[in-house]
Amino acid sequence: MQLRYFGGEMALRGFDFLRTGRELRGLTQTEVAEVYGVSERTYRRWELGDVRVPFDDVSAICDQVFKLRIDEIRAVINGED
Repeated sequence: MQLRYFGGEMALRGFDFLRTGRELRGLTQTEVAEVYGVSERTYRRWELGDVRVPFDDVSAICDQVFKLRIDEIRAVINGED
């Protein structure tokens, strides 16, 4: 999996965190968009990687919607869990 700078440290791309966190919580893209207050189209484009998702949004969605820490999601993505 390709790595790049994300939030000041080496990490996976933002959309990896959104997709993985959403799947861990069993939510649909529509549900995440509604809870976070963005359009379904915006969220879908973030998760597909069509549009770069700002780190502040990734962090807030992980915290407020998924109720997961970034490190928890990173561990799952990296197969550490």
